Amino acid sequence: MKIKAFHITIGNATDVGKVREQNEDYMAHFVTPLGYCALVCDGMGGSAAGEEASQQAVAAIKYYLQDEKNACIAIPTALKNAIEFANYQLRELVQQNAALKGMGTTCVLALIKGAELFVAHVGDSRLYLLRNKDIQQVTRDHSTVQNLIDAGALTEKEAGQSDKRNQITKAIGIFEKVEPAITDVAIPLMQHDKILLCSDGLTAHVNRQIIKSTISSARDVQVAAMQLIAKANDNGGTDNITVQLIQYTGRSFDKPGKSRLKKYMMVTILFLLVAVGGIFAYKEVMFTKSKSNTDYPTQQDTSRSIIRSAGATDSPPKKSMKNNSMPKVKTNDSQKK
Repeated sequence: MKIKAFHITIGNATDVGKVREQNEDYMAHFVTPLGYCALVCDGMGGSAAGEEASQQAVAAIKYYLQDEKNACIAIPTALKNAIEFANYQLRELVQQNAALKGMGTTCVLALIKGAELFVAHVGDSRLYLLRNKDIQQVTRDHSTVQNLIDAGALTEKEAGQSDKRNQITKAIGIFEKVEPAITDVAIPLMQHDKILLCSDGLTAHVNRQIIKSTISSARDVQVAAMQLIAKANDNGGTDNITVQLIQYTGRSFDKPGKSRLKKYMMVTILFLLVAVGGIFAYKEVMFTKSKSNTDYPTQQDTSRSIIRSAGATDSPPKKSMKNNSMPKVKTNDSQKK
């Protein structure tokens, strides 16, 4: 699906897998006043509760981000608030219905504004950035095995086989405070970048290199999303699998330094244009005054007038000066108009 206004193309797919009876994953993508948002949630707490948790979390986040009243909030703050709002909503549902006790959901969210990417996540759903021939995991799992990897107690290969691999340390709806991880500084996007959001049903069975090669070789993002689902199922499909793949087709992000330089150059050029215009205007005024001054008598004419006024038979000096000055005043007025 092409979203022309935001210069992105989205492909997505979800599947129940080969073991689960219901799909507790949920995904969405939509326009907000802050930018374009895509997210994936992976519910937990039993089939009915898990499905409810992921759907309600998506609905709450969408509601908050699409509210015009929140359009003036800084994007990292707005994403944090949206996830906290979803956490509150899920906990309220549990208070109203005891059968939902223990429900919760992971969440990974991408928001694109211009050529900038903002990311928020809770749990072990992930976001990858693919650029040129490289793939980078942007999010860090909130899980027991990730903590063991960070401590040097497990390798990534061992973590994939650990009996603790499904234990997460953060989720929406479980704790009073959710504490999502948010990118404080936007990730600058380059043309043709791809952004992958997925539940752990994909990463449990498809490693990073296969994800990269699958996306790189597919003819478009929708085909790539479906191929990733198929590979996860081929390798076991032990969990629900959800994929959202975004391709950024806009212009590459301009570095702040370059942006400031462009603005400085534009201001300088504008200043020079105004200055040149002022010089031409000044010369025009001076030319106009010079032209009007030709209507005044020359020094020779003035001397004659004074000499003649000294003679007894000539007209009184006051009358002569009055006659000379009146046309001058009219001429100057005419030139000014």
